Amino acid sequence: MASWSFSLDEIEAGERQSAWIDVLSRLRLPVADPGSMQAAAGAVTVATAPLGTEFALMSASAQTFSGRSVDLRSSAWIVAIIAGEGVLAGAGGETPVARGSLIVGAPEIDTTLRMDSDFRLLFVRFPQVAVSSRLVTPVERTVRAVWPDAGFNALFFGFLDTLAEQIGALGEDHLPAIEQSTIELLITLVASSGGMAARGGAAGARASHLRRLCQRIEARLSDPELSPVGIAAEDGITPRYLQKLFTAAGLRFSSYVRERRLERCYADLVSPIHAQLSISEICYRWGFGDAPHFSRAFRARYGISPSQHRDKVAEAELA
Repeated sequence: MASWSFSLDEIEAGERQSAWIDVLSRLRLPVADPGSMQAAAGAVTVATAPLGTEFALMSASAQTFSGRSVDLRSSAWIVAIIAGEGVLAGAGGETPVARGSLIVGAPEIDTTLRMDSDFRLLFVRFPQVAVSSRLVTPVERTVRAVWPDAGFNALFFGFLDTLAEQIGALGEDHLPAIEQSTIELLITLVASSGGMAARGGAAGARASHLRRLCQRIEARLSDPELSPVGIAAEDGITPRYLQKLFTAAGLRFSSYVRERRLERCYADLVSPIHAQLSISEICYRWGFGDAPHFSRAFRARYGISPSQHRDKVAEAELA
């Protein structure tokens, strides 16, 4: 985990433009017009959670972000407009945005966000390791604005609004729970406001059903006896139909469960809350029945052993 902050108040006037461009580059945000980046004001506070989800609160003068961020590590991003007004422009035309807007997109899509006034926004970038296996209904290859008029969307914005207010006061032990909560909210937003599950018909019904099955799996990841037979029985369907739903989405039940367990272990290994647990205790905690098998699966997935992953993060914190 890592956190950092920056403010143009600490930079000489003649160096502010290049300093702000460097900050945007560090955040992997596309710069629209470097000549217009002589910002009178700008500040950023960033916190990075165990799986790599990055929360960046930005307050700055009016400016435009335009282009794409080709980042192979990222799976999706969301922006919550906390204050200010502007326009989101893309292939679908222009959409006014203001406080309360949620903007959801994929990193490789060209996007223009023009903020026409002083603004404050929370930018959340989700890495592939954190959400790819969870997004049974993938993020559409577009960028869209969502207005939280009521219900779930309003709840999601309220969560991000509060997070923006408190980001500077969060400790490392808070970030794992916040990361998991934000991922769950993103997955629900994607499933409810776009993608296959929102299209209706038989395909939409299957996608919605698969999402419910994945929620059942999530609740039982720690159970070493978790099986397609058990999940199918809980849902009142046959194991064959369950496998059919996963196959239609390009997934396998066993691979999906293993991926989710590895992701939970990956996060726990670097969480201060679980620092007292051994690697074996963490792998058993998430349903792995054999520590050597877990180590091999972890290395195959992440290219590093569980102990190296834990030590690497510890070394970074001491640096």
